[in-house]
Amino acid sequence: MSNLATPPLFAWADRLRNLATVMVIAIHVSGPLAEQLPDMNTWDWWVSNWWDGVSRASVPIFVLLSGALLLTKDYPTGSFLRKRLSRVVIPGLFWMCVYLLYGFLAKKDPATLKDALIRILEGPVHYHLWFIYLIVGLYLVYPLIRPWVRTARDKDYWYIFALCAGSAWGYKILYTFWGLSIGMYWETFSNNVGYFILGAYLMQKPLPGELATEYLAPWPMTRRQLWWLSVALIVIGSCVTVFGTYWASTTLNNGKFHKYFYDYLTPNVGACIIGWFMLAKLSWNSRPLLEIEKEFANASFGIYLSHVLVMDWWSQCGYWFGSSYPSKTIPIIICMVSVTCFMVVKFIKILPGGDKIT
Repeated sequence: MSNLATPPLFAWADRLRNLATVMVIAIHVSGPLAEQLPDMNTWDWWVSNWWDGVSRASVPIFVLLSGALLLTKDYPTGSFLRKRLSRVVIPGLFWMCVYLLYGFLAKKDPATLKDALIRILEGPVHYHLWFIYLIVGLYLVYPLIRPWVRTARDKDYWYIFALCAGSAWGYKILYTFWGLSIGMYWETFSNNVGYFILGAYLMQKPLPGELATEYLAPWPMTRRQLWWLSVALIVIGSCVTVFGTYWASTTLNNGKFHKYFYDYLTPNVGACIIGWFMLAKLSWNSRPLLEIEKEFANASFGIYLSHVLVMDWWSQCGYWFGSSYPSKTIPIIICMVSVTCFMVVKFIKILPGGDKIT
């Protein structure tokens, strides 16, 4: 147990990871209703849209935390890849097989072993397991990015961020709203690698009042101003997600759900993840982690992998957002799934080899 007078250095990171884990569950509980309800001028749709919209920062937060905690340290390439890839690939393959078996038993899909192997290769096997492919790709580029991060200055980071914003955010805005494509080949910057590097930048950037490092200057504002900026980014980004989805769906898509503002690689979601990261770093490290917070953080990857099965199990028991008013059932089911997943993962971990698959 940590000394009460000296909170652990990265308690905020575990708390942020726990928040992101619950957000993932919130997305998958509320998302089907937000995307499938035919009438968007109902209280039920707005409730589900609100839960889904404010939770869109979930997976990008995981990417930011990976960049913050990995790209700021030096690891030998061989040992890093062996250690990190084994922590993702082994549980990833195990749960892919679980979901493939589940699909076969429920719907005879995939129908053959060949189909199953092709699905593993092509990905993502199940809708939430795409994250496995993403994190493996980021780990593989760590040895290339880390030397650059070691000596990058503010202007270097902002150059990368400008490229990422243009290739990911700018491309999607032009294509979604005007049907224009950008012909430049800059796929290197058009995916989550920008968030990966952003995590390292926000981690190393000195907070107001701290001394400048050799390469990075402190934020040009007070801590209070930075705190309010973080809150503003969360609020504004979430509001743009929620109300932008309504506007795009009703105005641009003839009342059918429009998914642009839900996309992880958009300015509104980017604002939210920066806000959550900075708010946690500024405010969530004042006290030591409770034991339950530590345990939940340690189980977060297993919870992510298993939560869809748990959701399906609860739905088979009759507990689903459609069983009553979503304003009541969505938060209740989020809590039920979170607690059940935590208990399942804790049980798996005590089994022989359980740690390797969670």
